[in-house]
Amino acid sequence: MEEQYKGHVIRVTTEKDKGAYPWKPICRIMYQRSRELIKQLDWDIGYDTPNQAEKVGLLISKKWIDAGKP
Repeated sequence: MEEQYKGHVIRVTTEKDKGAYPWKPICRIMYQRSRELIKQLDWDIGYDTPNQAEKVGLLISKKWIDAGKP
């Protein structure tokens, strides 16, 4: 999943893990113009489906941008 948000590009992929909640989001935040990687957020909490993990990853990334971290 990829989305543009406030001058950034957020790319969320999922990774399968061996656990009760196997899907974890991996979030990459880049500058929109250069696509230079600013931050990779690895989230340790797992989810039932890849779709759930992507949605949470997108939310986490937006909150990171809104907090003025970049």
